[in-house]
Amino acid sequence: MSFHDELEEWEKFLDKENCPICNEESPPEDEIIVAEFDKSWLLAYPEVCLKGTCCLALKPHAVEIYDISDSDLMQFMREVKIASKALKEVTKAIKINYEIHGNTIPHLHMHLFPRYVDDPFPDGAIDYNKVEPAVYKDNEFEEFVEELRKKINEYEWPS
Repeated sequence: MSFHDELEEWEKFLDKENCPICNEESPPEDEIIVAEFDKSWLLAYPEVCLKGTCCLALKPHAVEIYDISDSDLMQFMREVKIASKALKEVTKAIKINYEIHGNTIPHLHMHLFPRYVDDPFPDGAIDYNKVEPAVYKDNEFEEFVEELRKKINEYEWPS
């Protein structure tokens, strides 16, 4: 779904009462909560276009960055900092790309994409739908999640 095809459905999600994230509606069955922070959850999925792809979903309901308080924004960005530092160390990525869209679910969330020298998108935008062939084999996804959790828990970050 996208507001491009389902505008009425997307617009319903603008209200906290109808937001699937705020109402803890059933997430994708393969969604893993890697870490719970003060203002966000770090989520990972096994079927992604790049190894290590994660998403930080903001806990308070907001659609745009300007919808949240300055203190919540600062805390959210601290959590992005923690998650992206751990992600880069665990994946050995060259760069982390940060993307905020909201085209499918308007609730504010940020995608973290580790980028590699040999990734399949060297000269253009990331194709989020390119999940074949699978980027994880056997137990690699579970091992990635555990390693990322461990790395995050090693950090001592000021609040």
